[in-house]
Amino acid sequence: MKKLILFTFGLLLIACDTENALDCFQTSGNIIQKEYDLDGFDKITVMERSQLYISEGDYAIVLETGENLLNDIDIRVFEGRLVIENENACNITRDYGVTKVFVTAPNITEIRNSSGLKVISENTLTYPNLTLLSEDLEEEDAFHIDGDFQLDLNVANLTITQNGLSNFFLTGSVTNLDLNFLMGDARFEGRNLTVENADVYHRGTNDIIINPQQQLTGSILSTGDIIVVNTPPILDVEELYTGQLIIED
Repeated sequence: MKKLILFTFGLLLIACDTENALDCFQTSGNIIQKEYDLDGFDKITVMERSQLYISEGDYAIVLETGENLLNDIDIRVFEGRLVIENENACNITRDYGVTKVFVTAPNITEIRNSSGLKVISENTLTYPNLTLLSEDLEEEDAFHIDGDFQLDLNVANLTITQNGLSNFFLTGSVTNLDLNFLMGDARFEGRNLTVENADVYHRGTNDIIINPQQQLTGSILSTGDIIVVNTPPILDVEELYTGQLIIED
């Protein structure tokens, strides 16, 4: 009886190690890479279960994942937007974080993180105008709103809109920052991001740490604080709830 159980268990393991196995019991298989040759794009949407690594340079897209998972991953360009979707949902017999997408592009104007994972830059991004999104304002629950950003930037105009749990770990420099924390417990770690001019709408419950050089304007409408690590010549922030403007220097 014991041998029969072990034999049956062995057969199940073998059956799970294939792309045709049921999702919940499917193993990842060997880690492989696949290159994509697609049309140009300047926007990116990464959906759940895929981690995005972004670099500046000539177009290149490389998917790294388990060979058994490949058929349920769709990477395509639609109306100038790179869309990354991964339908490998149930994963009883495999680890999280297996699927990674390495994207290189000469210019990106928007990154929407709906992955639940961190978007990471592999070099300094010098895109002139960049928007970072983690929100579901137009259609509630259409996108995940808990994926973080870890980016090194040198951009002229940066716009950020979030209404959930996405944290922003940013370094480098920005000329103009439009920061909108519409709700949620997200955190903005911008101590090492020099910003010439910043306008902040803070309706969240966590802290915004910011390093303005010339101007900081905005409003605080919830319990989260705005912590200023450098006092700019122009400082005009309204405190409309219990959150405070805290001058660190």
